[in-house]
Amino acid sequence: MRRYDGVIFDMDGTIIEPLLDFTAIRAEMGVPERADILTWVESLPRTDRATAHETLLSHELPAARNAALMPGAAEALRAIRTAGLKTALLTRNAAEAMEIVLERFPELEFDLAWSRENGPLKPEPDGVIRACQRLDIEPARAVCVGDFHYDILAAKSAGASAVLLVHGPRPPFADEADYVITDLAQLPALLGV
Repeated sequence: MRRYDGVIFDMDGTIIEPLLDFTAIRAEMGVPERADILTWVESLPRTDRATAHETLLSHELPAARNAALMPGAAEALRAIRTAGLKTALLTRNAAEAMEIVLERFPELEFDLAWSRENGPLKPEPDGVIRACQRLDIEPARAVCVGDFHYDILAAKSAGASAVLLVHGPRPPFADEADYVITDLAQLPALLGV
């Protein structure tokens, strides 16, 4: 009997290469260094929030148009779907950016694809829990794959397993993940598919 029934993927840095320059975004918007960008935007007065969202889109859309697939992404996704596991994409990006990626790469087939507009956002567990409900799987039988600490926090808080995809040096939060991989090609074997 297989251990998992579904896989929930992050987008930037997991399915597509990470092209967003968060340092430049913070500088342009005036976001404090340690503040979460999206939380900071939502704390703005309504009149400033729309401008901040436009600034974010001015970074997200070119990144979505220019990013390449991460090595092994299409093959791993195909192997997982062929094995009968359900799949979801859960990103903090805007819906418009997510749709660009899905249109550019038709080989990326997900049973469910949610952007930040579908909220609540990672690191909150709600998105993972709601995705599992929609996919009709138990969180304990789901695995979340991402490249950032928020992906791990959301997975663990939801009761799902967390797989961290590491690019370069191992980050200090890597030990919080259930599994650490350095290439998506490692994912199917880790899942037993």
